[in-house]
Amino acid sequence: MENNQMQENQPTPIEARQAEVNAYAANIVNYENVLSSINGDWDEDLVQFKGIDMQEAARQCSMERLERLAELQLHDQVTNLLKTEIVERFKAQTILNSLLNS
Repeated sequence: MENNQMQENQPTPIEARQAEVNAYAANIVNYENVLSSINGDWDEDLVQFKGIDMQEAARQCSMERLERLAELQLHDQVTNLLKTEIVERFKAQTILNSLLNS
């Protein structure tokens, strides 16, 4: 009986996949909100740090410009996370659609 209760509490494959799609969608909205709140246009004096390891860039950057560098790095990092979430949501949605159509 305990085994049956465990199985009853587990989501179906469709429910699990829908929850996954929903989680990706929520992350996408959150990342888009973060990106809309920060300026990701690289300043001329900081563009030399674009694509450099965050810690190394921070070490080389002047203290006066460090917060702006952090903002730019965050924008790039969240942009990459957003792209990943969009791709993963597409894959999960495609699998969900396949489950729904079988």
